[in-house]
Amino acid sequence: MRTLKIISVVFFLLLGLRSINAQSFELDTKKSTFFWTGKAAFNSYSLKGTIDAKKGAMIISDTVISAMNITIDMKSLDHENNDLKNHLKNEDFFEVKKYSKAIFTLEKTTKIENHKAILQGKLTIKGKTNLERIPVNIEHNDSGITITFNHTIDRTKYGVNHNSPSIFKRMKENAIADEFILKGKLKFDSD
Repeated sequence: MRTLKIISVVFFLLLGLRSINAQSFELDTKKSTFFWTGKAAFNSYSLKGTIDAKKGAMIISDTVISAMNITIDMKSLDHENNDLKNHLKNEDFFEVKKYSKAIFTLEKTTKIENHKAILQGKLTIKGKTNLERIPVNIEHNDSGITITFNHTIDRTKYGVNHNSPSIFKRMKENAIADEFILKGKLKFDSD
């Protein structure tokens, strides 16, 4: 019985030391970038633009990401063509007046191996939440942590159905691919 108590005490001490080693990082929104690419469904036409992070934070213990939360400012959705930008912001697409932010929250701790990890978490866009598994590259140096990724998202899972060929089966000429690409470079500084 005494041995069991000693093992329990050692276990909780080690658990406490592990949490002491946890380090918090804050997202530097000025040095972080998101790029999106949307494509036509039946030809090679594509459009590209940007969107900004509003805030974010992450906790790492040794080589394990134990928490992460990123908020994206949907009102910052940008494209060089103002008409298209306004269309993307209206009810046909992301309805940013009503849904002004998108949020990613890590759901499962993830281990960093060889500068790579898979962030498994809940992404909320336009009030709809889905699980996403996002492969990322991670660089850690004295100035902080940089995470890069190139992830494909099915917009119809988030209620963005305008001109979708899977929703509107007969649409051909103006059909927009269901999937869009979100590419990012996120810079985190230690607190």
